[in-house]
Amino acid sequence: MSLLPVSLSIGVLCALWFQVTVWVPWFAAWVGYAAWASFYFAGGNEKALGKSLAANIAGMLQGALFYWLWVKFGGGNLPLLSVWIGLFCFVMTMEGNIPLLSAIPAQFVGAAVFFGNLAVRGGDVPGTLLNTLVCMVIGNLAGLLSAKLPGMFVRKGSAANA
Repeated sequence: MSLLPVSLSIGVLCALWFQVTVWVPWFAAWVGYAAWASFYFAGGNEKALGKSLAANIAGMLQGALFYWLWVKFGGGNLPLLSVWIGLFCFVMTMEGNIPLLSAIPAQFVGAAVFFGNLAVRGGDVPGTLLNTLVCMVIGNLAGLLSAKLPGMFVRKGSAANA
């Protein structure tokens, strides 16, 4: 299958998403793009949408929990931070045994964008959780749209479907 149709779809939708983030600076373009990538990693179809979203959200929530634990129990202690990170990564990887969370990299994406967004948003955990969640949902839905859009322009029974 040619990548041209999906590449055009992704290119146009990525440009539109970025423009939306210019108009609405509350949105974080890069968070949406990261979620979009995890959608394609998870399979790039309707089934992938649920897996990617669930894994992104699980990673984000676990990232927030990890941050709270680190601040509460050893904030500033780098050797302890290393232990917490190791435990956190172990748990996210083991959760790959749960079918809905089997897109393990999507969990890491969810956690990573939470932490990156937390730094950008100045440590506001509730605001970061909301912003990250909204942008990840938009990114995953944009991924689904970008995967579906090329097929909307192909006529049923045409030579392109043969």
